[in-house]
Amino acid sequence: MAKKFDTSKIIEPIMRFVNMKGVIALKDGMLAILPLTVIGSVFLIIGQIPSEAINTAIAGVFGKSWTEPFMQVHAGTFSIMGLIACFSIGYAYAKNERIEPLPSGVLSVAAFFITLRSSFTTPDGETVDALARVWFGGQGIVGAIIIGLSVGAIYSFFIKNNIVIKMPKQVPDAISKQFAAMIPAFAIFLLSMIVYIVAKAASGGTFIEWIYSVIQVPLQGLSDTLPGVIGIAFFISFLWWFGVHGQSVVNGIVTSILTANAIENSNLLIKHGELTSENGAHIVTQQFLDSFLVLSGSGITFGLVIAMLFAAKSQQYKALGKVAAFPTIFNVNEPVTFGFPIVMNPLMFVPFILVPILSAVIVYGAIAIGFMSPFSGVMLPWSTPLLISGLMVGGIKGLLVQLLILVISTVIYFPIMLINDFLMTLI
Repeated sequence: MAKKFDTSKIIEPIMRFVNMKGVIALKDGMLAILPLTVIGSVFLIIGQIPSEAINTAIAGVFGKSWTEPFMQVHAGTFSIMGLIACFSIGYAYAKNERIEPLPSGVLSVAAFFITLRSSFTTPDGETVDALARVWFGGQGIVGAIIIGLSVGAIYSFFIKNNIVIKMPKQVPDAISKQFAAMIPAFAIFLLSMIVYIVAKAASGGTFIEWIYSVIQVPLQGLSDTLPGVIGIAFFISFLWWFGVHGQSVVNGIVTSILTANAIENSNLLIKHGELTSENGAHIVTQQFLDSFLVLSGSGITFGLVIAMLFAAKSQQYKALGKVAAFPTIFNVNEPVTFGFPIVMNPLMFVPFILVPILSAVIVYGAIAIGFMSPFSGVMLPWSTPLLISGLMVGGIKGLLVQLLILVISTVIYFPIMLINDFLMTLI
């Protein structure tokens, strides 16, 4: 008799990773940049209208520099995402530890600046006091994440172990909390200074610059490949099949990298006026994941819902199809994942993984051959309704690609639903 596979061998290590303090802080902290990406995208679209005729007409009314205010908004949103992520991750780490979070966020930003280069020497030999804002955005985001997590952990250690300056009870609570941050602040600033000295001695640059060249660039390159995006699609569905929130886990790992790809694309769009593989545009960005890999939900289960609505014979699947139809439009498919169920259902393993992988190949290929342009700075919430999201991030061609993916989903899931439905009627 075959030995039954113990799923706990897979689930337990995954859950240990998902519940790590740093992973939770990273996921929570990265949510803070969502308003910057979404609303910043609106201003970027207006400032980079893809029509020479419209641009000329507007310039005739408002002058040639009419786009400058919109680009200023871009500079104040996309260009500071790394800095904001650093603060919010440090803040989230302390908040999840149930201690005063504001000092942790503030100390994270201070540590970030300590590790940066604060002056530059011009070709004329003159020293100029200035910070390179390029490291505040996409290029510095991985370094910012590392700093935010490190500061959050150090600050939490000092506070939870009561290694603080204690004030008398008569001192207002708000003041006491700030004095409590003094000792961890000294330790964090001293460590940041040491990091700055070591990075400068070892590489001639800074910690952020070193992280960018040694870690971030290779990760961006790996993510921006067909095998990379297939891996992302696979693990989202693979983890979900075991009942683990695959999108949440994978997002926690790749969001910073895919967001950095998207930010670089927006900068290239401003610089060149268009995005092409020739000018270095990235194919795999956060828009790729949000608008195509989880279209209608993880596993792209749109076809399964359609099959239940129009072909189910069992009362359970008829009812589930009606319940799941509306959430599916907004890329929410937990009713299907747990209600069908897909989790731990052997018949659903292959289609649930296959459809997103096919989607990854189709979208990657459509951009690689030039049918669709690489995604620009237009960033949408993952819950943006299907087809609307394709239209907004990829134009008419993006909508058509989404339609193709939904058709493929229907073709693959339809017979699988009929088999499950037949078995259900026998029960």
